[in-house]
Amino acid sequence: MPTNDQIIREFSAAVTRMDADELIEYFTPDAVYLLMPMPPPLRGREEIYKSLAGMHARFRGVRIETISQITSGDLVVSEFIAHLRLDNQTMELPMADFFELENGKIKAWREYFDVASFKTLKDG
Repeated sequence: MPTNDQIIREFSAAVTRMDADELIEYFTPDAVYLLMPMPPPLRGREEIYKSLAGMHARFRGVRIETISQITSGDLVVSEFIAHLRLDNQTMELPMADFFELENGKIKAWREYFDVASFKTLKDG
């Protein structure tokens, strides 16, 4: 069985494929996803799936550049730069993700980034 560190590295690689059907398999049925600057949290696989399926509407492509990743038991913290391709530009957005895993699946995913930086990059 892969370690929690490996699971999150595989999940990050899968994000670049933007395939909601593939990504949702990483989650427990009662998982929670909280994009920290933008509440409310998404609860359960159905709500999370809808958000993941919408990636194609928001981005033309995604690349993850991991800076560091730390694992302690069922907690994995990943610091990375998300290279987000929009219609005519690519933005680089520093981010940090906190994952809580249960039996090899993501039970909680909290994603942090600076909203002002995102808006500046998106609008610029």
